[in-house]
Amino acid sequence: MQEVDTTKLMAGFVPLGTIRPVLPAIEECITRWRDDGRLDGLLRLGAEELLALCRDELPADYLRFLSEAGAGPLPADGFVMFCCPLDFDEVYGRDDGGRYAIFATDGSGACYAFDRMDALAVVRIPATGEPITPVDGDFTAFLSGLLD
Repeated sequence: MQEVDTTKLMAGFVPLGTIRPVLPAIEECITRWRDDGRLDGLLRLGAEELLALCRDELPADYLRFLSEAGAGPLPADGFVMFCCPLDFDEVYGRDDGGRYAIFATDGSGACYAFDRMDALAVVRIPATGEPITPVDGDFTAFLSGLLD
């Protein structure tokens, strides 16, 4: 088995020391939302699915949410969190150069994605072909806006 240096950046790998600051915020939200039933019906991802996602460039708070809360429908106007991000071309049939990792959709047909060219900020991709717009700087802020 190959040893991995957890202190250095590598493609698709987040050093353990860099994810700690974002995790308390999402963990507090998950606890609050779970206690009041807003996460009922979600399915947690297993270790193999999470390991596969860790190979991609994805936010630590998003991965924590999938492991602790899960994927599925959320109580926010038809909002559905996917169990793994989809590529832009899979959804829209055109290439984006790998820029967007689509993680959810809402009742209007719009999708939500992480922008890999903008520090993994959350963006809204309208179904109607309108411009893609920034929503929040991070996943925890985005979910708090939906669920709080």
